[in-house]
Amino acid sequence: MSLYDNPKYYEIAFSFRNIPAEVNFFEAAVKKFSKIKVRKVLELASGNSPYLKEWHRRGYEYFGLDLNGRMLDFVKARAKEGGIGVKLFRANMNKFSLGKLKVDLAYVLLGSLFAKSNEDFFQHLDCVGKTLRTGGLYILDGVVWFNLLGDNEQKWTISKNGIKMKVSFRATIIDHTAQTFRDNVVLEISDHEVRKRIRSHELRKFYFPQEFVSLIKCHNQFEFLGYFNDFDLKKPATVKGRQIAVLRKK
Repeated sequence: MSLYDNPKYYEIAFSFRNIPAEVNFFEAAVKKFSKIKVRKVLELASGNSPYLKEWHRRGYEYFGLDLNGRMLDFVKARAKEGGIGVKLFRANMNKFSLGKLKVDLAYVLLGSLFAKSNEDFFQHLDCVGKTLRTGGLYILDGVVWFNLLGDNEQKWTISKNGIKMKVSFRATIIDHTAQTFRDNVVLEISDHEVRKRIRSHELRKFYFPQEFVSLIKCHNQFEFLGYFNDFDLKKPATVKGRQIAVLRKK
């Protein structure tokens, strides 16, 4: 069973996040760095759209882009139940166009940048650049690796609505020269009386901190504004925690 084809379990597995606090960070970053007013936000690789309700509560217009149809259907049903207007797009995050739509803020969460090469990454930045207004921010969570040479295995347990699960993540390097890895995620699930095992193993490229900065300069559509830790503008990024990169569209 594929992790991304099971939005209910995916949502529970990553429900450890403090959504209001993380959106506070986005608003603080906008206040400090953005050159434009933000009313429209775009989540890339949006999955189960965890921030949707919070953005809606604060008066923003939310847009999500994802390649998985089951995830998008899950979000549409959730939004309909809550009476929330939402616009979703099914597309490859490295090859998309939203036509005349322009957003004021774009972001990607939990390292969900599915680029396998620098060429893919540049195509991705091209697409984001065409959709994001000049002066708007692009914020990337967990895309740049600060502890690549160390043990990157992560494990946690979580439960919700009577469903318990053990989650593990390990990045396995596939090609040192191409800097590619597989993100092996495994969910061991106890859904009341039913036991299930779900996994994913997507191939992606990893980025070193200075390499990432150099690529942004080379691409030349964005300014690199800084690395931050755990959704706090007062904390420079370290090897522990969640590292956030903040860019601004030129």
